Amino acid sequence: MKQDKIEITEAKLKNILGGDWGEFRERIFNSVYCSNCDSNYDSTIINYRIFLNDLNDIILEGFCKKCMHRVARYCETGEVPGYMERITELKKALSSIN
Repeated sequence: MKQDKIEITEAKLKNILGGDWGEFRERIFNSVYCSNCDSNYDSTIINYRIFLNDLNDIILEGFCKKCMHRVARYCETGEVPGYMERITELKKALSSIN
């Protein structure tokens, strides 16, 4: 059965993003929408888990720092050439382990 997403570590995410990690962390982790406190994308995601989906996009699942409600952030990275290459290599390495 094909998985629709696989969990990765923050170290693996940093490797995928390379030099874009700092900007990604600032822009994505600190601009999350929370439906509970209607935050207009100004909440921060905490206690998160990181996933890659079958489109090679990044999904963050965690909690709103303001109210602890569940939140998620979807980042379309599957079509960015540098990211795509590193994600493909990572998925190959992970599949050889399993």
